[in-house]
Amino acid sequence: MRKHRLRHSLIGLLAATGLVGAIAGAGPAQAAPAQARAKVYLTTSVTQWTHHQPNLHSHAGTLYAGRNYFYCWTAGDWYQNNGHTSGAWLRTDDDTGHTNVYVNMVNLSDADFWRAQDLLPQC
Repeated sequence: MRKHRLRHSLIGLLAATGLVGAIAGAGPAQAAPAQARAKVYLTTSVTQWTHHQPNLHSHAGTLYAGRNYFYCWTAGDWYQNNGHTSGAWLRTDDDTGHTNVYVNMVNLSDADFWRAQDLLPQC
């Protein structure tokens, strides 16, 4: 939790600095689009469906088991699988051509399951 509070404080400070720059006549900083953000590579244990929204009902395509990249995480429907339960969903591009889709983090490897939210920004 301490890392998350620090991250939110830093974001607030940067936003305030951008506002000060805008008042001083400089243009405000613009957020990078989702595709330009750094990708974080994590290992998924199983091949799984991807979803258009962070829920179990909006099927999009397929993400194959193995090393995959993710952009960020967000809260959504709770899901249980692979020995884990979570309401956190990870945004990625799947292996069947769908971009900015979600998978629940329960299907990450055990090591990556416990560190994913520390490595990824919140969407």
